[in-house]
Amino acid sequence: MVSLALLRESKTDTKGREVENRVLFIPAQIQELSSLKQVELFVEKEAGARIDFGDNAYEKAGAAIISHQEALAKDIVLGVKETRLADMDGLRNNLWISYQHFAQSKPRTEAALQASKKLGTTFLALETMELKKDGRSFFPCLAPMSEAAAKIIARHADEYALLKKKIITSGLPGTGLCGVKTAILGGGNVGRTAAEEFSERGCEVFLLEKTPERAKELTEYFSANSIRFPKVRVVELTPENLRNSVREALFLVSSMYTAGKKPEKLITVDLLKTMTPGGCVYPVDIDQGGGVEGVIETSILEPFALPVIPGTEVFFFAPPNLPSLGAKTTSEALGAALLPYLEAIITKGLKKAAEEDPTIASGINIQQGKIIHPGLASVFPTLK
Repeated sequence: MVSLALLRESKTDTKGREVENRVLFIPAQIQELSSLKQVELFVEKEAGARIDFGDNAYEKAGAAIISHQEALAKDIVLGVKETRLADMDGLRNNLWISYQHFAQSKPRTEAALQASKKLGTTFLALETMELKKDGRSFFPCLAPMSEAAAKIIARHADEYALLKKKIITSGLPGTGLCGVKTAILGGGNVGRTAAEEFSERGCEVFLLEKTPERAKELTEYFSANSIRFPKVRVVELTPENLRNSVREALFLVSSMYTAGKKPEKLITVDLLKTMTPGGCVYPVDIDQGGGVEGVIETSILEPFALPVIPGTEVFFFAPPNLPSLGAKTTSEALGAALLPYLEAIITKGLKKAAEEDPTIASGINIQQGKIIHPGLASVFPTLK
């Protein structure tokens, strides 16, 4: 029998305020897991309280309510956000599944390695779970959060422009005023969805993608859907195209992602100086380190009290947990994405499940006191 614990999430912003509202599984998904004979289910007290799922709903779904420390000792620990340093000592030879973003934090990576060496803990990071789809990499547990983040920033940009800058982002085409210019760096799930959302709002969108095959795919997609998304231009990510796309843009979205690694900081302060003064930058890749020079984490609790990037006249909105703004929707979506993989781990054990499914294997970042994921290993080559 495998014991599984669902955590109550906690993440604080730079002012010490709680900003995480998600839970990895909603009660209906816990009920689906309860049909497996091999698992015993536990849920930390008030795990779903912030999105209106009380403890009684989880109990009806087949789980027992326990404390945080009790949850840390179960065979499988399920979370959304990164393992906190304070929780490392409470672990044992168990499996922790959550988003980890180890590349952003050497101290957390070192602590996880020590927990793995001393206690036997294995860390599986949802963001590095990778499969090949239509000949390219696809991240099934990252994709729904990427889509959510893109939808949130597009809405934020619309409201920021109207409420703070008195600008209608679509312009007034009947009078010859075009929509505002928007540059999007990276053509993955965030980039494509952001291009769709900004285009639907009437913006002039420049979508930059470094991989020729993906750029061709995106060009064909937006061409085939030009009636719905008429203002998207897909361009190859070159230094010249980057300069031209960023120049006089009101909005800039950075969404570069390589599994396990920090994004390259392609957006420099000098580039940002060429944007429209008062514009806003959205480094959606901030949870992995960010691809924009000069930005730091901001908070979802202050969506319009935005700082200026030093040396520029543009603002930025960079919470590392944007999907938490739509936590009820994103919790359900994340649980649905993970559920089949988790069921395989429960029924077969991690070793066999990883051997049979490369997607599960690619999620294992740290195991038996070693960094297993090659992307993460390249970030911290000296950590053993």
